[in-house]
Formats: sequence, structure tokens, C-alpha cells
Amino acid sequence: MYTRITLTTLGFFLVSLLSAQTSFQVVSKVIEEEFPYSPGYEVNIEGERAEILVDTWDKQSVKVVMEIISKHPDKSIAERDLEAVKYSIEQHGQQIYFRNYISQDSGQPKPESQLKTIYTVYLPAECPVYLKNYFGEANVSNLERMLRLQSEFTAIFLKNLHGETKVDSRFGDITGDGLNGIVSITTHRSDITLMNLTGDFDIHSKFGVIKLFTDESLVNMNIEAERSDVYFFDPHPTRYGYLLTAHYGTITAPLDLKFNYLENTQPIKQAVFNPGGETGTISVKISFGDIIIRNP
Repeated sequence: MYTRITLTTLGFFLVSLLSAQTSFQVVSKVIEEEFPYSPGYEVNIEGERAEILVDTWDKQSVKVVMEIISKHPDKSIAERDLEAVKYSIEQHGQQIYFRNYISQDSGQPKPESQLKTIYTVYLPAECPVYLKNYFGEANVSNLERMLRLQSEFTAIFLKNLHGETKVDSRFGDITGDGLNGIVSITTHRSDITLMNLTGDFDIHSKFGVIKLFTDESLVNMNIEAERSDVYFFDPHPTRYGYLLTAHYGTITAPLDLKFNYLENTQPIKQAVFNPGGETGTISVKISFGDIIIRNP
């Protein structure tokens, strides 16, 4: 394992909304560490006001580059507030931990600067990842085994994930491309957009919009949503089996998708479609929202 810490100071100009020029001083600290990796290791990341990027590489090691940034018109205040961002990079047995949080020292005033921490993490594709983030962004790609992600006020971007993926998001939109395996997503006031899906999906949503771009690789999709709209975009929607239930909502589908309505009243609409030989099953239960199936 090695560690490298670098301190830098930058000055640049931003134009305010009132078109007045304000000079901001940027002070940053960069920490780098790398750990040898062995099968069975896990990586745990916990960020606050953080942008977190996790990707894979061919090396049998785990590397983190953590850049802590403080921005304020007064350089001395930016430097002071930089110290309010605490961090830890540790290994305990098979567990590797990366963490940052904001905590002012005793006797120090509340931070006035704009604070942000940027993580760049590289690890073997088979390494499980546990990630928490508050107020920021999480971008995870190319894992082959497992991701557990819990966040608030965090934009989430997922790409080419295999194995098991579990996401719990509050007030943060989710965009996923190439999710493959067992996927569980629970959201509150978050929009979901997923494409190129393969495997079994279980989605629970409150107060959001769900957009799914499906194809012939989809196996099973189960959605339970409240005050959310669900959109399916598929070039051949008749190849799936459907069980759709809308409480105080509507069901809209192409003309060639001829549903059998078990119930079709103002409070409840329940529709089924069983073409036989379907490549996937889609089940949706929704309250106070609409289900829309369209050709892309």
C-alpha cells in the first residue's frame, strides 16, 4: 500500500446570475492510496457532498484517488474550511473502507466555502462494492459480482453491471444501461431510466417517473409504484406476458397488444396478456399513476 497527498491552490472567475464577476479561490487536497487485492475482499465507500466514480481495471489491486475541494472568494476561508472535510482510508482484514464527512473542529466557525470531494476508485471486476452517498453523484461501471448502493440527493449512473445490484435512492434520479442479473431498486421522489436490460428486476417507486427501454433479453420485471408513471418502450411489446393493475390510473398500449381486462372500472383497471412463448414477464401494480406501453 502507498499513500500520496498533494495540496494545490487555484484561482478562477465565475460569472454570477447578475452578470457580476466574482473571484473564487479554490484550494484542494489530493490523496492517493492503493491496496493489494485478494479474492474475498470488499470495498466500502461512504461519501458526503461527494462525486464518486467506481470502475474496474485488470490489476489485482484497489486504488482510490480522493480530491477534496474548498471554494470561497477569500482564500484564507477556503483553506480553513478545507480542514472541515475529514476523511479515512483504511483496511481491516478483507474490508477496505473509504470515507469522507464534514465536521468542524472545536472552536472553528461553521464552514462557509463550497465543499466537494471527488472519488475515483479502480478495482477488480469481481470485487463487491458497498456505497453510500449524501448530496452528490455516484457513477458505477463494469462490476461483475455485486453492488449495494444507498443514497440521498445523489444522481446515480450505472453501466454494464452483472450479478446482483441493489439500489435505494431518495431524491436522486437513476440512469442505468446494460444491467444484467438480479436487480432491486427502491426509490422515493426519484426518476428511473433503464435500458438494455437482462435478468430479473424488482422496482418499488414512490413519486417518480419510470422509463424502461426493454428488448428481447429481459427475463422478468416486477414493479410496484405509488403516484408514479411507468413507461415501457419496446419495438416488439407482444413478445412479453403482462399482468397490469392500475388503481386510479390508466393503461395505454399499442393496438396490436390486445389485453384481456379482468376489471375495467374507474377505481381499478386490471389487464393481462399471454401470447405464449413469451421471452419475459412484466408485472406492474400502480396506484395514482399511469402505465404506458409504446414502440420506441
